[in-house]
Amino acid sequence: MTSTIHVRTVTESDLEAVRNLFYRCYGKDYPYKEFYSDEWLKRSIYQDSYLFLLAERNGRIAGTASVYFEVGAYSDLCGEFGRLAVDPDCRGQGVGTALMQARLEFAERRLHFGLTECRTAHPFAQQISENFNLRPIGFLPQKVLLNERESLVMMGKAFGPARQLRRNNPRVIPEAFLLGQQALENTGFESDLIAVEDADDYEIGSGFEVEELTESSLPSLLRIERGRLSRRHVFGNLQLSYGLFMLESRNSRYLVAREDGRIVGAIGFTLDKVGRSIKVLELIDLRDDVAGFLLKELDYWAQSKYKAEYIEITVNAYWPNIQRTLSNLGFVPVAYCPSFVFHEVERLDTIKMAKLYVPLDIDNVQLTADSREIFELVRQGFEEKRLGISVNETTRHIAIFDGLEEGELAKIAGLCHVEERPSGAVILRAGEHGDTLYMIMQGRMDIYARDNSALIAHVDAGDFIGEISLVAHQPYNATAVAGTNVKLIVLKHQDFENLISRYPRIGMKVMRNIAISVGDKLSALGGRFARLNREP
Repeated sequence: MTSTIHVRTVTESDLEAVRNLFYRCYGKDYPYKEFYSDEWLKRSIYQDSYLFLLAERNGRIAGTASVYFEVGAYSDLCGEFGRLAVDPDCRGQGVGTALMQARLEFAERRLHFGLTECRTAHPFAQQISENFNLRPIGFLPQKVLLNERESLVMMGKAFGPARQLRRNNPRVIPEAFLLGQQALENTGFESDLIAVEDADDYEIGSGFEVEELTESSLPSLLRIERGRLSRRHVFGNLQLSYGLFMLESRNSRYLVAREDGRIVGAIGFTLDKVGRSIKVLELIDLRDDVAGFLLKELDYWAQSKYKAEYIEITVNAYWPNIQRTLSNLGFVPVAYCPSFVFHEVERLDTIKMAKLYVPLDIDNVQLTADSREIFELVRQGFEEKRLGISVNETTRHIAIFDGLEEGELAKIAGLCHVEERPSGAVILRAGEHGDTLYMIMQGRMDIYARDNSALIAHVDAGDFIGEISLVAHQPYNATAVAGTNVKLIVLKHQDFENLISRYPRIGMKVMRNIAISVGDKLSALGGRFARLNREP
């Protein structure tokens, strides 16, 4: 006879059995010890923001599941289908399905958007979610720390009026476009994204003093509407207006920026010391350069002080400037959430962007076919970002880009691509017209006189050739040959011309540096030829 599964809410009398279930599922070495704490379990039962369910089979507790309602602000009506644990002896018997069904029945009455973050050590949670029409909308690489860092697939589903209230035509940077398109298609929304190719990043301000939030700073920050109220471009489940006590109780803190003693902004975040991760909650600023500074400063603190290995931030999908700023800082779009937050009279899409401070290691994840489509888009983003960071590191030390700010360097690096050439390959030929600047990432270039009669110089990693091609189509004065296998960063004249037509300041700095470089090289060549002429 088939036994029935009964799902109900957890009561205080169930706590010991629930705790024992967690031990059976997660083991005694599970890093999140609060799951085994009577205090935490009891608080979970009575919290309004938490639905705690239990499944019984043949009179025995067979599994638990939860819905957490503070994924976003209270008005967002967004919930996370959190931990689902099934007793190892009861797996494959419909317990997980029954718990998932009960959660969805509740969600359809209360939520506008539901999400779940599924483990990738096995595909079971992904399969159960897909069976109930939750669809992949993101891949969070190495987000959680269990025995090792483990990746998660984010899945979502819209409920009730979420579709009718959604604001149309999000404006996203190209790096987020394909991911957003796939997430919209997966969740049954029409793809109406607008890719913004030329979004400006925020200027990275300087000269600010930074401190962690104290009670005395609170009133000044609450008076800054920009960021908190009038320009919401970062979304989280906590806000400064909730008060310092609640923020501290949730392991949340703020970095505060001062200018000439006056508070001009702050960035809030939750710090998970066990998982070595950071989740940004809120960005408050008086000006764009303050916002840029705070984002860069938290990126620095995350690595240097907090020793984080993963950081994520959920941003407005209609605000490409902050998307571009984060991309320039090394963040990658990892999830696209349609109709995720409620703002004023509409529901907005959001983009989750993340950065890893450890090497990317996602080759062994187990995925369903639908999850793999999202996974491939996110992986490509990280691989491109890794290459982009290498390019940016090289351009940062190139003399003709001396004096450029971080955002300006990022704009140039975004135009470049990488080529590999074998030893002996001719890169530039004297007398030919060219349109390309080459920067050497690896290897050595040999430079020969116009008639190829004499080797006149070597150009090593970190140097460049062909710089005059950025400003004029004049023939090359020398021939450049790969002295070893080389890896080159390539920048085309037309791409650079288009860039400086929008940002003349970049062009003025680069052209000044090119003039200095050409003068130095002509002087060095003159000395070299003079020595050659004196040789017998």
